[in-house]
Amino acid sequence: MAGDRQRRSGGFAFEFSVNLQARTVFRWVLAAGLLAMLGANLPGHMSYDSVAQLYEGHFHIRETWGPALYAWMLGFFDRFIPGTSLYVTVSAAVLFAALAAMAGLRPRTSWWAVLAAAAAMLTPQVIIYQGIVWKDVMFANCAIAGVVLIAYAERAWADRPRRWALLICALLLMAAGAQVRQNGIIAGAFASLALGWIAAHAPGGPRRWRRGVAWAVGALVALVVVGQVETALSEPPKAPKDTALGTGLRIVQSFDVIGAMARDPTWRPQALIAANPTATGIVQARAKADYSGRRVDFVDRDQKIQVGLNALSDKAMSDQWFDLVFRHPALYLRVRWEDFRWVFAPPVIDWCLPVYVGVDAPEEKMAPLGLQHRYVQSDVMLSNYASWFLDTPVYSHVFYTVLSLALGGLLLCRRQGADIPMAALQFAGAAFAASFFIISIACDYRYLYFTDLAALAGLIYVALDPTLRRTSDPAP
Repeated sequence: MAGDRQRRSGGFAFEFSVNLQARTVFRWVLAAGLLAMLGANLPGHMSYDSVAQLYEGHFHIRETWGPALYAWMLGFFDRFIPGTSLYVTVSAAVLFAALAAMAGLRPRTSWWAVLAAAAAMLTPQVIIYQGIVWKDVMFANCAIAGVVLIAYAERAWADRPRRWALLICALLLMAAGAQVRQNGIIAGAFASLALGWIAAHAPGGPRRWRRGVAWAVGALVALVVVGQVETALSEPPKAPKDTALGTGLRIVQSFDVIGAMARDPTWRPQALIAANPTATGIVQARAKADYSGRRVDFVDRDQKIQVGLNALSDKAMSDQWFDLVFRHPALYLRVRWEDFRWVFAPPVIDWCLPVYVGVDAPEEKMAPLGLQHRYVQSDVMLSNYASWFLDTPVYSHVFYTVLSLALGGLLLCRRQGADIPMAALQFAGAAFAASFFIISIACDYRYLYFTDLAALAGLIYVALDPTLRRTSDPAP
């Protein structure tokens, strides 16, 4: 019997050693991935949007209808080290720290997690995109980190000070993410549902669904309020009125109406004709030539159609859009499907800006910031590297959405502590992609970046402990 105990003890020690080694290697892989990403991309890649927002943040002004909070964020880090090097480093560190922290949510670390993390580090979504100065990247990083913090709050639920500290940090991150990405509130909504589930199943009493609903609603309200406060505090002095929401609605509505004209030339936009028949005629004449579900830019570049659009009031366009949606739903859905398929499953991904490297913007924006146009050999190499994956599942939003749904279903079946918020992250990624059926106006790959990154994070989390059997959670 003593020999049996010794063998069992020896077996336990060996298993513990292997698991500890896997967890250590897992975190070292992530650390190496972070360093490799920074080495390949610093000081960061900047498109016109990036430079314009840095310009606003640096000079404390408001010239575009981009998110004020993102401009402030870039300006904040620019004060310490001019440019975007520090911002890129901190933004990426948030994501990599969250991924590394997921190991603490499971009682064991499988070697599958090491392989999954290494594979994720090699994807363009991580090795390149984390170096691009885009609000889409910040939103994805904040959302994933916020969900991981909620998962830790679930483990520390009985420790009220620690629980609230974790939840407040999660709230700040997710509120910031929701403010820089218009439909980012979807991630916050699913996180709120997860928090409600956790509260309803908290130890110390029977399941109290009223308490769960109160936590979920309270979290969502807090997310909106804190987000508005963050944006208000980031607005520069004497900034003009924020018209982003109204401008965005007008663009979507105009795009849909023009699409309907192009898809069905027999359709008569009665509300627009009643408001201004001459302007409506101009738009109708140019609609078929200008409309493409690929992007709204083709309409923007046509000066002739712009004359007609500018002569049509917001009210007339809104009335016509509602008429299209409710009285001609089949036509509306045809237009929306054309727009959505381009962003969700683009027929030619090369036309949808699958990656961006270098720095480029008008000189009047670059010079005051001390920036120079850049497209050097390292940028060429990164672009070539991304091209290897363009026609593979690695660059497929459909693949990542299906993966997220599968992972979310698996986690709901297992339901072990942190599984609930991580499942919420997976369903948030899928719902975020679905929301573009309503709002898509261009097929740029970055718009669904959160969907893809959430799936990668979920895959790593499941790989940490790929089992369906119930086990005890790790000690807090």
